[in-house]
Amino acid sequence: MDQSTLEALLGRPLTSIEVTNLDLYIELATEYTQDLLCITLADVTETRIFDTRKGYSTAYLDIFRSISEVKINDSVVSDYSIRQWDKRTASWYNSIISDSKFNSDDEVEVTAVWGFAETSGADSNLPLDLQALLAGMFGLISKKNKSDGSVSSKQTEDFRITFNNDNDLDDDFYTKYRSTISKYSLCNMPNVQHGGC
Repeated sequence: MDQSTLEALLGRPLTSIEVTNLDLYIELATEYTQDLLCITLADVTETRIFDTRKGYSTAYLDIFRSISEVKINDSVVSDYSIRQWDKRTASWYNSIISDSKFNSDDEVEVTAVWGFAETSGADSNLPLDLQALLAGMFGLISKKNKSDGSVSSKQTEDFRITFNNDNDLDDDFYTKYRSTISKYSLCNMPNVQHGGC
């Protein structure tokens, strides 16, 4: 993400400290966002292995854009469809649905193009709402570096500032980006197993 895209998404010019530390803040924002969403944003083509849920036909994966091969228990399969949650058509996906139900010890091995390219702006394959989340995380890092929780009031002659001591920067961030976090997060995916008879 470049400076002009960050400024557009944040709705303000970057400070001199943010410009000086641009690469570091972007790297931190990316790492924190990946941890927050339990995903990897890096654009990479590789094979990854995932566990399945007994009695279900859906396997949740990391975010991917295209698949070249799927194996279930070391056997190549072609009887599956890809989804972004429940959507069949999208620019990225996070699950495959097999034509048959999985057993308790099945492993899905997927070779795919994972994550998103590291470009930003309108020509990026990184969705705009995810770019906004990254920019917000960048802004949060900057706010936290400037924040002094010990200051309760400042006054210079007739100008006075009183800070809200109960204000939690993280809570504000989660509230503002709740829908985007919910859309991309693969954290705490339920591993409900089908009951046996």
